[in-house]
Amino acid sequence: MRKIIFVGILVLALMVSMAPASAVSNNSPKRVFVQIDGPITDEVLAELKANGMNVLYIFNEIRFVAGIAKDKDLKRISKLKFVKSVGKDVQVNVTSEELLSMSPYGFGDYTWNLDMINVPTVHEEMGYTGKGVYIAVLDTGLVPNWRDYFEEDKIATEFGRAFLAVSPNAHYNPNAWEADTHSHGTHVTSTIIGFWLYEFYRVSGVAPDAKIIPVKVLHNNGLGWSSDIAAGILYIADLYKAEKESGGAVLPPYDEINPIVMSMSLGGPVLSPIEKEAIDYAIEEGVFIVAAAGNKGEEGMDYPGAYEPVISVGAAGWVGEWIYNNTLNYGWWRLSDVPEDLIGQVYVTDFSGREKEDKDQDLDVLAPGSWVLGPYLAYGAAHPPYWAQGVPGQYYYVGGTSMATPHVSGIVALMLEKDMEDDVINLNQTIVESILESTAMPITWNSTWVIDISIPGLTLIKWDPDAVGSGLVQADAAIGTTP
Repeated sequence: MRKIIFVGILVLALMVSMAPASAVSNNSPKRVFVQIDGPITDEVLAELKANGMNVLYIFNEIRFVAGIAKDKDLKRISKLKFVKSVGKDVQVNVTSEELLSMSPYGFGDYTWNLDMINVPTVHEEMGYTGKGVYIAVLDTGLVPNWRDYFEEDKIATEFGRAFLAVSPNAHYNPNAWEADTHSHGTHVTSTIIGFWLYEFYRVSGVAPDAKIIPVKVLHNNGLGWSSDIAAGILYIADLYKAEKESGGAVLPPYDEINPIVMSMSLGGPVLSPIEKEAIDYAIEEGVFIVAAAGNKGEEGMDYPGAYEPVISVGAAGWVGEWIYNNTLNYGWWRLSDVPEDLIGQVYVTDFSGREKEDKDQDLDVLAPGSWVLGPYLAYGAAHPPYWAQGVPGQYYYVGGTSMATPHVSGIVALMLEKDMEDDVINLNQTIVESILESTAMPITWNSTWVIDISIPGLTLIKWDPDAVGSGLVQADAAIGTTP
């Protein structure tokens, strides 16, 4: 795996923020879930509480209750007549992998990552920008100064929520979605709708006219729990259900049914039953779900990305990322033109999660996930450009399947914009996944030499067929194939 490079940031700080929770004794309270066989009544909740469970979430849609309990209490709860199953909540995390500080002097309209998947063609020649589509970003939320990077009307603030059940008496602070200090959700959002660079230049996104619904399901250290994610999924699913039932009177512009894409750049080691049921419910309601393959490389994929109904995204890169006219150049992302013929020029990052058939994992497509530029506040919520005085740290190149995922979420929004032209949403999750896979560029080679900024020099990167899915997603081909 390539070295992680930090400029002006303490490595220890990120290591601490990404470290797994420390082990606790069997007698300590733990995050748990209980599946209920039947309606969740007041009597059911009272009996759960009487048997030692502190209830955090009540999910009537999928008949689950999530909360805190000790192992001994969970054993007792499992014997209650209305309990179908019990289990431990699963810890999840962001799927970003590496950081590199940006020189403040290079900027341009389209970055290599958008050019690589032909997004400019969709904008300029086909005329689609994601207008009328909502993308719910389930992540760490947005940093407090998000208005420095995004136009306010591109963020659906009225629908922003946070689900961080950390105690029985504090389910969530709804406004915490714009109090993030991690920056992961902000960077992911920037890939979808683009961003302002030091207030004097705008970098485009995959779907610049889509509207973002920020849903904070991860804490400011980048960690979270499946029950919090399930809460965010169900919130979006119910929001879209209300939109459909009202005939388009919930999400502006109030004269048509606006589709919602759910983008999840996060993952955990297993698929929690409560998360699985929430995903199934959301897809059944008509929400489109895209998730990261995870950064465990040869160890396999993360969940929910590995779950077959989800559109999963692995991370790819371009051999010319760091080179322009054979010279290492920090302005490469505006100066280099990605060739149309990418045969042999695409590589699969070593961290991208591989599809393991023995674990019943499903990898769909690849997207740019190596060194993607965006706002990332490694120095805190500084306010560019006035007193930042050109100090790097407000914009970072970040790599990971977290960065690949919003590319595909944005492409789905472009597909849905086209689909909405007849005022009816004909696409569904299965059809969209099929189009993305059938129009992807196959990766038929298994190695290539790549410029490595860490050394610098050439590095030979190899991969097996389980790393590529159907290949590199192609925005123009996917939109062109959309009925």
